[in-house]
Amino acid sequence: MTAAASPPPVALGLTVAAAQLALALSWTVYVVFVPGLAQQAGLPPSAVIVLLMLDQFVFVLADYACGVASDRVLALQARLGPWLVAVTLVSAAAFVSLPVLAPAGSPALFVAVTLLWTVTSSVLRAPPMNLIGRHALRPAQPAMVALAMLGLGLAAAFAPWLALVLRGQDARLPFVVASLGVCAAALALAGAERRAGRHSPGATAARASAAPADPRWPRLLAAALLAALSFQLHASLNAGAQFRRFVPADALVWWLPVFWAAFNLALWPAMKLAPRLGELRFVSAAALVGAIAALAGAAAPSLGWLAGAQAVAGMAWAAMLAGGFMAALAMGHVGREGRLSGALSSSLAGAALLRLALVASGGAAVLRANGAAWADTLPALLWVVSAGLLLSALKAAPAPVRVASPDRSPQA
Repeated sequence: MTAAASPPPVALGLTVAAAQLALALSWTVYVVFVPGLAQQAGLPPSAVIVLLMLDQFVFVLADYACGVASDRVLALQARLGPWLVAVTLVSAAAFVSLPVLAPAGSPALFVAVTLLWTVTSSVLRAPPMNLIGRHALRPAQPAMVALAMLGLGLAAAFAPWLALVLRGQDARLPFVVASLGVCAAALALAGAERRAGRHSPGATAARASAAPADPRWPRLLAAALLAALSFQLHASLNAGAQFRRFVPADALVWWLPVFWAAFNLALWPAMKLAPRLGELRFVSAAALVGAIAALAGAAAPSLGWLAGAQAVAGMAWAAMLAGGFMAALAMGHVGREGRLSGALSSSLAGAALLRLALVASGGAAVLRANGAAWADTLPALLWVVSAGLLLSALKAAPAPVRVASPDRSPQA
């Protein structure tokens, strides 16, 4: 059986989903407990949001660096699995030590270990997407990406409930459980990569030399940053305020996940539609739908209307996120899958950093207090601009690249 006829490594997609789920849940655990741990370590309350911003800044750098490193490892025809496991073990050790070190009252040590965890945890962000790009055949990649996004969506849907359950608990056990989950996911990824390698003989060798850079990539990256910032403003700042018009604050834990429930449900249709319509067209259309949903939510006359608008916005974000990673893998084919998926992950972290900076500066509160209509409209505007960038990128499509096959002459 030739490589082209080999079965898709479905286990790889499932394990990437598990890795994204475990990593996102560990971040939720961290965010819940970091104010108390920082206080124990001797940091002032105002330092917590600065620490969260520093974490996101490190993610911006580390996600891209890990993506590039994964390309180099695979270019040497080595396996990513052992590297992923080794770095993840360091990350887990740093994470588990945070609630142990905090009572010692050393701010410098607490921050240093936190940054060590942040840097090393990036190994489970971009590189697993590289495994999908390298080991899954092109027709199977959309399903793999959708599974990876499902892991993120499930974690985000559970996050409000998990935060409610964990609040006031001893931090040590949740940190240990979260670390064990991340380590198990890394081990499963290593095993899935090994099995996928058996089903795709010669695939790594065929993709060892990187293809030329895709001229559409800078516009996709800019569009991703704007779309992610719009998502941050809509889901993290505006959604809660909009639901508070109809429900009390203690009911938000049941209404905010509407966005993420719809996100998870939309991933399967997104996986089917994106390759048929073209990833860039699909993501730009989703951005326009998201803009309409954001405006509809701002003008919602009832709770049911608002929930429906939030659901549509969640579906649109699923299409944007999944379609964006599909486009990154396609543009990075062959040899740049890690670099481009890492840059896309960095743009998501950059958007989170900008949102935290807006909160830390007081700009978010001022924006809603003095101009709620503008605050609700801004995400829609950003999504529209993002769609425009993607549509302009369609005019810059590169010429077909000829790639040498391991068992036949060069072909398009």
